[in-house]
Amino acid sequence: MNERTRSSELARARQRDRAELESLPALIDERVGEHIEKLESKLVESFQEMGQRVVEESTQALNTQLDARISQLEQVSTVQTETLNEMRDSSRIAEQKISGVVSTVERALGDAVPGFRLAPPSHLPQQLGVPQISEVSTAERSYEDSKDGKFCPRCTSKAVRRAKRACIFEEILRWFFIAPYRCRACRHKFYRF
Repeated sequence: MNERTRSSELARARQRDRAELESLPALIDERVGEHIEKLESKLVESFQEMGQRVVEESTQALNTQLDARISQLEQVSTVQTETLNEMRDSSRIAEQKISGVVSTVERALGDAVPGFRLAPPSHLPQQLGVPQISEVSTAERSYEDSKDGKFCPRCTSKAVRRAKRACIFEEILRWFFIAPYRCRACRHKFYRF
């Protein structure tokens, strides 16, 4: 009887071993799957934390850089405003000086040549309260019979043409209605209203 019990126990043990061997891959897959899921969730969490840290640090760095650039732009804007105000003031002063010189020249020439009057520039708007100045005939202005009434101050040639504005100084002169011209004879560049 002992032998029968032993053989039945051995048969049961073998069946159990076979069953365990058959269920072993499924058990391994289940356990490995659980561990892989845990690792994946840990990796995802760590990547999210790293991403959040990187975003926060880069945002902070960008904010610092932008603040620095904004302060620089504010300083530049302040300097530009001051420069424009100074230029506006100096242009008013220059305009007053020029108008005084023109008036003096006109008076002196009017005393020397009866009926002499300077014509106002045609490109400037008519100013209120200023009487119209009679224009001098072309025959009286022999030196101004070129196309735009311009001549070269160096060689007195009447072959002059408008030139391109080449620098910031010439762009600023535009505000005062002063344009660059170039002589075709001697290539001299000069400025006129």
